[in-house]
Amino acid sequence: MWLVRRLLASCLLSLPITLLQAQPMKYEGLLVRTIHFIPVQQPVDASELHDILPVRISQPLHLADVRAAIAKLFATGCYLDIQVEAQPYQDGVALVFRTQNRWFIGALSASGRIASPPNRGQLETATGLELGQPYSEAGVQQGMANQKHLLESNGLYNGEIHPVFDWDTGRDYQQVHLRFNVDSGRRAHFTTPVLQGQTKMDESRILHATGFQRWFFHSWKPVTQARVREALDHVRLLYQKEDRLEAKVTLDSLKYDPQTNAAITTLRIDPGPQIDIRSVGADISRGKLRRYVPVFEEHAVDRDLLAEGARNLRDYFQAQGYFEAKVEFKEQRVTNDRASIDYLVNTGDRHKLLAIRISGNHYFSTEDLRERMFLQTASFPQFRYGRYSENLLRRDEASIINLYQSNGFRDVKVTHKIEDVHSKGIGNISVSIQIEEGPQYFVADLELEGNVKINKSVLLSRLSSVKGQPFSDFNVAIDRDTILAHYFESGFPGVTFEWSSEPAPEPHRVILRYVVHEGAQQFVRQVVITGNRYTQDGLINSCLTLNPGDPLSPSAVTDTQRRLYDLGVFSRVDAAIQDPDGDLKSKYVLYNVDEARRYSLATGVGAELGRIGGCANCLGTPGGTAGFSPRVSVDLTRSNLWGAGQSISLRTRASTLDQRALLNYSWPHIAGNEKLTLSFTGLYEYSRDIQTFASRREEGAVQLTERTSKTVTLFYRLAYRHVDVGDLKISPFLLPQLSQPVHVGLAAIAGVQDRRDDPVDPHKGLYNTFDLGLATHALGSDVNFARLLVRNATYHPIGKKVVLARSTMFGEIRPIPTSPNPLEAIPLAEHFFGGGGTTDRGFADYQAGPRDTSTGFPLGGTALLFNQTELRFPLVGDDLGGVLFHDMGNIYSSLDSLSFRVDQHNIQDFDYMVHAVGIGLRYRLPIGPVRVDLGYSINPPYFYGFPKGSTQQDLINAGPVPCPPNVPNQCIVQRLSHFTYAFSIGQTF
Repeated sequence: MWLVRRLLASCLLSLPITLLQAQPMKYEGLLVRTIHFIPVQQPVDASELHDILPVRISQPLHLADVRAAIAKLFATGCYLDIQVEAQPYQDGVALVFRTQNRWFIGALSASGRIASPPNRGQLETATGLELGQPYSEAGVQQGMANQKHLLESNGLYNGEIHPVFDWDTGRDYQQVHLRFNVDSGRRAHFTTPVLQGQTKMDESRILHATGFQRWFFHSWKPVTQARVREALDHVRLLYQKEDRLEAKVTLDSLKYDPQTNAAITTLRIDPGPQIDIRSVGADISRGKLRRYVPVFEEHAVDRDLLAEGARNLRDYFQAQGYFEAKVEFKEQRVTNDRASIDYLVNTGDRHKLLAIRISGNHYFSTEDLRERMFLQTASFPQFRYGRYSENLLRRDEASIINLYQSNGFRDVKVTHKIEDVHSKGIGNISVSIQIEEGPQYFVADLELEGNVKINKSVLLSRLSSVKGQPFSDFNVAIDRDTILAHYFESGFPGVTFEWSSEPAPEPHRVILRYVVHEGAQQFVRQVVITGNRYTQDGLINSCLTLNPGDPLSPSAVTDTQRRLYDLGVFSRVDAAIQDPDGDLKSKYVLYNVDEARRYSLATGVGAELGRIGGCANCLGTPGGTAGFSPRVSVDLTRSNLWGAGQSISLRTRASTLDQRALLNYSWPHIAGNEKLTLSFTGLYEYSRDIQTFASRREEGAVQLTERTSKTVTLFYRLAYRHVDVGDLKISPFLLPQLSQPVHVGLAAIAGVQDRRDDPVDPHKGLYNTFDLGLATHALGSDVNFARLLVRNATYHPIGKKVVLARSTMFGEIRPIPTSPNPLEAIPLAEHFFGGGGTTDRGFADYQAGPRDTSTGFPLGGTALLFNQTELRFPLVGDDLGGVLFHDMGNIYSSLDSLSFRVDQHNIQDFDYMVHAVGIGLRYRLPIGPVRVDLGYSINPPYFYGFPKGSTQQDLINAGPVPCPPNVPNQCIVQRLSHFTYAFSIGQTF
């Protein structure tokens, strides 16, 4: 018997074989009778092993085939060592492959006594070990060294790290899970830093700038990496304030003194000369120089940065109407530790860009071209002199050229001409852009080669450059991305694409040739989930979009990752392909999840400012008075109950107007359907935001939410509530049922359709909502009524920047059976109340609709109709915009009383339409525009009310009818203010 041992790969293409017995060619050419693997369980599937090995049973044995077999096995990435033995067997030879499997990184975590910073996530990232990558001892040691360095850079010099390995020996996917037990130890503190170099400044100022020392007791702060960075930045900023723009401040060392537990920081400072940057020929503020000259930001002075500053200043002046502005810079040598840089500015005359003319365009309309241009003619107030600069003009020309070339006009030329417009005044100019389109090139034929496993018709149906379509490099690039994306989704990670073109016999026609090299197709062998301690496997499996045998699609991998995040129970979901560089056709898809904290606490503090009413018993403020209401909120949430993704939360809010506690139990993905969410809610609320009364509300509800599509969501709800009305500012003798508690059992269905382009600041699209409910004795309700509330909002762009937005709201509450007086049949707390920034800015909040004839306080109504129209337009630049608005509508006592008339018949008549006009400002922020509106009510209502300072006792003493027309001394005629205001974040609708 002879033995072939230690066949290891020095590379995958050349693997030497050592023959440990004599007569190495003894078995050359003999038939292979059997092939065994030790261990029997191999990381490569048996069918794939059969395809990989060039050695076959009943085929002659050749040493070259053995070498090739070892090379292909190593190429899979699954093996660390391979040994091959050969021995006589029957009339041939038996081959035995002894293998040592490679391990791969699985779940990675850090735990123990970790003093943040660094936090657990930073320690995990510092290792440099990634999910699915091959495991090595050297990699683990390097990872621990990185963690140790991270700890020391945060002042934790005595930290200890111990790795714990969890080998998945009973699994096929050969993962090793790593847990680093960290004891960060005691954190060092700063001490007086060592300053090296010529500081040219009082060292006490530098020490103060570092921020190492606390202002009280002069104690030293603990060392963190962030504080070191901030110290360097602050010292550098200190020198910049002294005009030392080239100052360099670096950390030379951070040495630990174990005796004092202090970190001695050594800063190396090169202050550089004082550099004075000035403008000559034009007055430019220091702030604008810092904004437009990048040497301040880059902390360096070189000619490239100075030249960039000159271009920025030129563009700034041109944007201000100085279209002929020229800016140059001049440097002076350093003398006595000082140097100066002068920007020489010649603004020229100020102009207005009155016209932009485009000619020669036949294929595209002028409007289509103007939409892609940065140049703007003068318009007040947004662009007082227009928007023009040489840089913007070049960008517009390039944009037009790219547009034409992407549509087949390969020879297009664009030129411009600047002309004075003397007829409109001195200094006015126009820009003329001349386009020479040239011939349009088309695809005469498209040849697609190399596709074997993907149907040709499927690929051609997705391409842009098919026969008869315009030819351009842009369309070819789109086709390339389309083809590669389709192959990637089908599991071909190594696909490549080439293309070429040649002229067709017909003029301006091109024959295209696409060549695809598919490479090997990869499939999913198994999906492996690790890291979940509490979350049930069934919940995770419901999110998987990959199954064994599916093509290995990157989008499916990321879609599963997104769905896992959407469960709301994981703070982190890592996705990877195990050994992505290996040659195996079937790959493990790995997901390592990090479960979020199951308990979370959130607190908030806020305030409400506006017309929020007077005291509880005062009658002299039916129209509201300006007031201030502080607000505090505390929310506690327990997530991932029983590992099923369910959660329970308690949300509380307290203010001088409202006390609220909401207990909510949420069950997402009910019945395994990710579109369904079931929730149970318990609510207690005491509210005084409506001035007429205070209400105490206790409610229980169950709701099923169904997301039927990307834009449509439906809500099915059953609710039962007890409402108690108190602190009435109207006479309970007139409407005795208003002061009685009431039970309401309600079944409702609601829906939302959202097709806005931007929910925060929409410019086009529509937004529809409806809410239909039925209160009935069958659900325990004291009263029977039906409730409907619908809203439709649309957004129409006018040109590029102006938006016409409209919102219409309609609602009705109808008693069952129909009552002659719906106001008395429907409980007061169930009435519609409206007015304010989101319904009609002719009223303050909740001031619309019918009023009590005795006190003038609002009663609400059983019908509503509001329409809001806004014209939104830019004002100054791109961030500040304006709004012209018109609001109309009211709360009505009943649907039969709904009217479009604009006049108030008498002082008891409130069923008419109130109109308001106004202006507003919008300042764009990342979270939405800040909104300030000033409205003018054209026809606010009159009403009887008690004089200012009246109390509840005055109402009792006045008797059952306190304000008849013939007793004017008991009350006065009042009217709501013509002027209203609204302030909030976000658009009105």
